[in-house]
This record gives sequence, structure tokens and C-alpha cells, in this order.
Amino acid sequence: MRDDLKNLADIFYLRIVSPGNPINILWVRKTFREMDMVDENIEKFADLNAPLSREVWYYTFLRAFEDGKLDVYLNRIKEITGLPENPKIDEILESLHLRYLNGKFSQKIFRVVVLVSGRGTNLQALIDAVENGMLNVKLVAVISNKKRAYALERARSHGIPAIYIPAKKGEKRENYDKRLAKKIDEYTPDLIVLAGFLRILSPWFVKKYRNRIINIHPALLPSFAGLYGENVHKAVLEYGCKVSGCTVHFVDENIDHGPIIVQKCVEVRDTDTPETLAARVLEKEHEALVEAVKLISEGKIVIKDRRVLTKR
Repeated sequence: MRDDLKNLADIFYLRIVSPGNPINILWVRKTFREMDMVDENIEKFADLNAPLSREVWYYTFLRAFEDGKLDVYLNRIKEITGLPENPKIDEILESLHLRYLNGKFSQKIFRVVVLVSGRGTNLQALIDAVENGMLNVKLVAVISNKKRAYALERARSHGIPAIYIPAKKGEKRENYDKRLAKKIDEYTPDLIVLAGFLRILSPWFVKKYRNRIINIHPALLPSFAGLYGENVHKAVLEYGCKVSGCTVHFVDENIDHGPIIVQKCVEVRDTDTPETLAARVLEKEHEALVEAVKLISEGKIVIKDRRVLTKR
């Protein structure tokens, strides 16, 4: 991420060092103030009328990016410098979740489809995170295989398209998945989240959306894979585990098997029942799912073999 920011800053830096260009540290201060981004370091540099070095220029890009205003900053710069011709600029913008369209830079909205079968408390955690600004994504659709799934009501109450796609009697899994995929593709998602979706996905579906599907499992994988609901917590207690938790992972062709993105732990208490343990794990599920979607939507992870690594 930071390398891409530096590369983008360098592309424009070659323009601003040209003779007669009005972009200098005073211009940067004025622009930052207009963007409601008063920065102590920029203020000091401007008071000294310091040269706009490459390092300071990169710092301004980093600050604008961290405040979610890099697109605004780029549009201000472009008004003066024009758009540099560089074959890699689109690729760099994509990695920073930006785009250049119709003469303007803008933030690319990361689009998420959520698949559900039940109450939708994990869906609600995502909705809350979007509405409070923790997640910079758009939940473009919620789809269920259960007509009475309360998750659909949650979606409707927040203005999110809520779609019911029932399985037909005797329908093969892949055929259902193809109908499901046709509807999903209408919303062009960047990510598909399984938030209590009680269907096993076909290899065809997984291949179509390779590394774009994540699932939340109420145990610390690889332990207790293949179980769901309170069956998981009952098994944890029967085995005598001292800790349990939840796992968010990418989906592959095997059940509860794909690369692990986030795990959260809880203590297993001597007095626990499957119900009490489930309640505490569920709280961690909400945290873990939001964290995983945030990491993915911000382009901060890379998959290497079975390991999911976080970019610095």
C-alpha cells in the first residue's frame, strides 16, 4: 500500500518540479486547510516556506490517504498539473481503491453481497460498522435461501435489497448455485460474505469466485470443522477445551478449510453451557467479521499458500 502511494506521489512529483509550477508548500497548506485537514507538520513547513521535497510531498499523499481524502487532493493537484501519462497509474489507483473516470478521481466503493439463512446478527454487525464509518464499503444485497430468515428484515430496514432464492425440489447443488450466481452478478460485488448461510457451496461456485468468498465459523479452525450452531459449542465442551472462539476464512472446495483471515478467542468457563459459550463466541464473531471485511476492502492482505498475510 505505501509503495503504491509513493509511486503515485512520484508520478505527480515529476510534474510539480517543472519550472513555473505554482504547487509549493504554501499551496499545500492552503489546500489542506480547504480540505479541513490542518496538519501540524505542514503548517511548520509552510511557516518556514521550506522547499517541497519529495519526502514532504509523499507525506502529504499519506496524510490525505489516511483521512480518506486522497481523491479530493488528487483532483486539486490535477487542476494545475493535468493528468500525467503513465501506463501504471490505473493499476496503482486500483490498489488504493481509487479510480479515474470522466475527468475526476473518486473513491472506488467496495461492494459486498451477504448470504444468510437465519437471524443475521453478523449481518447486523456489518450494517452497524458501515453506518458508523468503521467500514468504507457498500452492502449491495442480502440473499437468503430461507424465506423467513430475519436477516432479510434487517436488510430491508436499512434499505439494502433483500432477496429470497429458494432451492427447487430435487435441484442439484450446482444448479442452485448457478441461479444464485446469476443474481449475485447483477450487483457486481468485490466480496461475498457467508454470514450463517446454511448451504454447502459447489466447487463450481467456489471456483467462479475464488478468493472472493469468506465465511465465519464459530470455533477455532481447524478444530471442529464441519459443525454448525450449538453443535459446535457442545462439542467444544465435551472435548474439554480451555479456549474456543471463531474463525473468518476464505472459502475453498472443502468445508471450513480455506485460508484463515482472523481468529478471536474466548475462555471456556467451568460453568459454561453450549448456550452461554455460544453467546460469548457470537460477540467475537461480530468483531472478527468486521475486522476481516475491513482488511480485505482496504487491500491489506495477501494470500501466500495457506497463509493470509497482512500488508504493512
